[in-house]
Amino acid sequence: MSGKIECGGLTRRESLVLVELRGFAPLAGHRRNVLKRFGDYAIPLCYLTVGWDADDAENLSICLSRADLERAEPLLAMLSTEIAPRRVVTWHPVTILTVYGPHFLERYGLANEFIATLADHRLTVLSICSSVNSVSFVVHERDVETTVHALSERFNWPD
Repeated sequence: MSGKIECGGLTRRESLVLVELRGFAPLAGHRRNVLKRFGDYAIPLCYLTVGWDADDAENLSICLSRADLERAEPLLAMLSTEIAPRRVVTWHPVTILTVYGPHFLERYGLANEFIATLADHRLTVLSICSSVNSVSFVVHERDVETTVHALSERFNWPD
């Protein structure tokens, strides 16, 4: 269809908060204890990325519901003290957009298609993660429609 990349669909998860814990000593086996605490507080996480910066410091990004933010604040303060990140950044309101269906093992250059589309439209994406058959973008709620429109120019999914 008109040169667009066919996808299985686009999902939206709205009314979220993105919390980034940036630049702390690698947690290794203790990372599971940090994430377990969200379960102990009955706070579900709908997004998770872990990475490292140029100084080999760890970075953790999570999304949770805005409705859970107040309950999460004491936990986030405790984690900030315990793991001592250089910086804690909180973004809200945010939305996770997930394009699913294109399979990265069956199509070369797919990651570039997503990144190029976002760059060509000068869109600000707060975080990106992918699996073998989906790509998720965390964007400010104010940028959702612009981001969806830009993606729809290159990708086609059922309504």
